[in-house]
Amino acid sequence: MYRTIPFMEDLALQFVSGLLKAMFLFLLASGLSLIFGVSRVLNITHGAFYALGAYLLLTASRAGALGLVIGALGAVFEVVILRRVYRAGMLFVALVTFGAILLIEEAVKIVWTAELLAVPRPAGLDGGIAFGSHRLPLYDLMLLVVGVTIALGLWFVVERTRFGLLIRAAAIDREMLAVLGVDVPRLYTLTFAGGTCIAAIAGALAAPMVSLTPTMGSQILIEVFAVVVIGGLGSLLGSFIGALIVGEFEAFGMLVSAELAMPMLYLIMAVILIIRPTGILGVPDK
Repeated sequence: MYRTIPFMEDLALQFVSGLLKAMFLFLLASGLSLIFGVSRVLNITHGAFYALGAYLLLTASRAGALGLVIGALGAVFEVVILRRVYRAGMLFVALVTFGAILLIEEAVKIVWTAELLAVPRPAGLDGGIAFGSHRLPLYDLMLLVVGVTIALGLWFVVERTRFGLLIRAAAIDREMLAVLGVDVPRLYTLTFAGGTCIAAIAGALAAPMVSLTPTMGSQILIEVFAVVVIGGLGSLLGSFIGALIVGEFEAFGMLVSAELAMPMLYLIMAVILIIRPTGILGVPDK
């Protein structure tokens, strides 16, 4: 028995670790999916807004306020830049957002330098609680609660409000929505602002747990794209399912082989795309 119990504790800790990673990935993927569902824009700049949220926490104290500021910045970016290139096609828009993330990364280097930086954990959340022979950090547990709360809030907005109804309608048929008199460009801007706000909050919450680097947004985008490909671009529930799959697969895959964890994840992505090109709950383009 004394061998079995520690083994079960290790599995439970890996499960919690996977949930924690899944919450971060979901926050990023949900915003990305909502933006894609409404405007069919693959917003590569999303990772940059995540990084900005983390860096701005160095000079501010409230993640929620940071999210609103960067959400407003996202709205300006959509109106001033993206709205001018929508008609050029998805590939061109993706190239524009890719160029934007490079510019933001360079701006981060100028303002905060390219050195690794760290953000201390908030006072009162730097301890942990006993879990068998291990300790669960209080900050990690707080993040799980916050992540679930934000996920439920997003679900309520999308499924139970008029704005959410418009988002779901735009994902199905944007042209018909415009014919019915809805201000679709305004819907694009509000959705883009909301998505970038969530990305910034995710970055601010992640800041005390990771080393801050100018390219941290680009690095996590690989995993975020894995989430939305598996779950399906444009689907909030798909993003949640995809985040759980990726988070838990990475957590338990590390126990088997750290080198093979990511290649196996890409293999899973390929298999899902072969079976269902839109992802598990993806919305076909109209």
